[in-house]
Amino acid sequence: MQDPNENLITIEIDGQQVRARNGAMIIEAADEANIFIPRFCYHRKLSIAANCRMCLVEVEGARKPLPACATPVTHGMKVQTRSPAAIAAQKGTMEFLLINHPLDCPICDQGGECELQDVAMGYGEDVSRYTEAKRAVADKDIGPLIATEMTRCIHCTRCVRFGREIAGMPELGATGRGEHMEIGTFVEHSIGSELSGNVIDLCPVGALTAKPSRFTGRAWEMRQYPSIA
Repeated sequence: MQDPNENLITIEIDGQQVRARNGAMIIEAADEANIFIPRFCYHRKLSIAANCRMCLVEVEGARKPLPACATPVTHGMKVQTRSPAAIAAQKGTMEFLLINHPLDCPICDQGGECELQDVAMGYGEDVSRYTEAKRAVADKDIGPLIATEMTRCIHCTRCVRFGREIAGMPELGATGRGEHMEIGTFVEHSIGSELSGNVIDLCPVGALTAKPSRFTGRAWEMRQYPSIA
């Protein structure tokens, strides 16, 4: 029987020795060691996109910060997630993400359980340096389950990858580039997958929310009950 430790290597994250699977990404090794690295596009059950850049970390010997979700570990690697260079890169990324994000948290159904809110508390500034007009994106009617506020979208593509890789129905996709990029169904039709409601929970912001319960309650007003589902 193969030794389970045979495929493990040793790396250093924030001065802590960590044993990681050879070929794993830095963010996976950090999660195993309970070391927090901010992220939006990364999800452990989806393919790697590395497009939000929120997980930038400093790696010894690298010329610039690297995305932890797309950088495989190597033996002896030294990673800093809280160094001045890493923090500056993460704060810079957050500033760019907030340039076009609307300031409508008080009326957003995702408020109180929003990943962007949580990360912005640690890596965002209280005052923006940008005074230009924010972009606005028209909402799409994609069915009876999902309400859209696409101006809030940060282009993490979690919903797109879920449809392709988990649901097996690539109904959502991206068009355009840069700040003109939009997530949609390409042609005007609703999402028909029976798994489509999962993108509501996958969305890290309030771009995709539950249409049946829209504006009926806040996250902290809900009660949790055990379920077999």
